Amino acid sequence: MPTGLIYEDVIPLRWSAVTLTLTEAQQARLQEANEEALRMIAALDEHPAETSNEHDVIAQELQRLDFKLNLVLDLVGQLLSQHLVLPAPMPVRLGSNSMEWDAADAPGVGGLVNVELFLSRKYPRAITLHGRVHQVDALKGVHRVEVIFEGVSALVQESLEKFIFRHHRRRIAHARRALGAEVQEQGPLP
Repeated sequence: MPTGLIYEDVIPLRWSAVTLTLTEAQQARLQEANEEALRMIAALDEHPAETSNEHDVIAQELQRLDFKLNLVLDLVGQLLSQHLVLPAPMPVRLGSNSMEWDAADAPGVGGLVNVELFLSRKYPRAITLHGRVHQVDALKGVHRVEVIFEGVSALVQESLEKFIFRHHRRRIAHARRALGAEVQEQGPLP
């Protein structure tokens, strides 16, 4: 199981067994592509900061433009995902140096795999992580596969950590809002 903060979701995932480790040139190209994809996902995930002066006309106009741009990007992402052949969504637990997923079939323990993860619905481009299968557990009708990443650059690992942290922070904020709404519905204590 990945350690530290983890990102859990049901997302499109495709894995393929590989027999050879990547060459330095292949690893460099893969890391560059992952860095670019994670940079784009981070930019699309950004939420505008609240301004201290709510009547700031410029800040309000920028927020409106940001909302409209996000709406267009969301629609383009939906159109792209309809035309792309994305892999089936699978339950995923992602850490910065390992991951698990549940699937009907599984690679062999000790084998090398490439795993393509589609982390953003707005930006349906995969990041590809190369690693070694650490463990495979048979569960009810599925296999839980754990992979330890190999050759992940420091920049990609840092970007993954930031992605995971943003989603962790967002999940906490949603839970707090839900708790606040529940308290409001119950009214004041007697």
